[in-house]
Amino acid sequence: MCGRYSITTKTVFNTSHLVSNTNQFREIENYNAYPTCVLPVLLYRDKKLLIEYLHWGLVPKWAEDREQFKPLNNARIETVEEKPSFRSLVKKYRCIIPADGYFEWKSTLNGKQPFYIKRKDNAPLYFGGLHQKNKDHEFTILTQESNSDLESIHHRMPLMLNEDQFNQFFDYDMSVGSLSREQSIELDYYPVSKQVNSPKVNKPELINRISVSF
Repeated sequence: MCGRYSITTKTVFNTSHLVSNTNQFREIENYNAYPTCVLPVLLYRDKKLLIEYLHWGLVPKWAEDREQFKPLNNARIETVEEKPSFRSLVKKYRCIIPADGYFEWKSTLNGKQPFYIKRKDNAPLYFGGLHQKNKDHEFTILTQESNSDLESIHHRMPLMLNEDQFNQFFDYDMSVGSLSREQSIELDYYPVSKQVNSPKVNKPELINRISVSF
């Protein structure tokens, strides 16, 4: 799964060569992005990538009590083409979510320890996702089974795309499941402060490596 990530202006501006509407860029320094936050997302329209700012967490259009429905922050890639909440979106409304890195929690004898996960080369991460317009414009992040590097931390991870996979991802005749088998991004991960557990905390130190004993 993916329940927290970091996204900063540096990473957003590193996408400038990809998008057509750089005038829409906003300053952002979110080291602890959590569901319900408004965050930058790449949409594909008229054969162009555009950056827009969407709410993280998707409420299905069929939900009767929308105010009480818990938004769906993630969508499992294995069932996304079958689930009523997502099957129409995966055929028409895919999106890409840029990130510096993301957080995951590992169960230990001392409780759950947060880890920060990023690319080894420090380039932006790009998560595959789905979006829809309700009262707000919303998105959810696609997840897959963790690869061998990360399975010791958590059994799920976001679908991560290289830039050369974007065209495949936005080819709606292609199953998103085929991209999950092409995972080739080298990742680095390390333990970080438990301060990230609180969504009220947002500071650069959250992504700093710490020393812990397990």
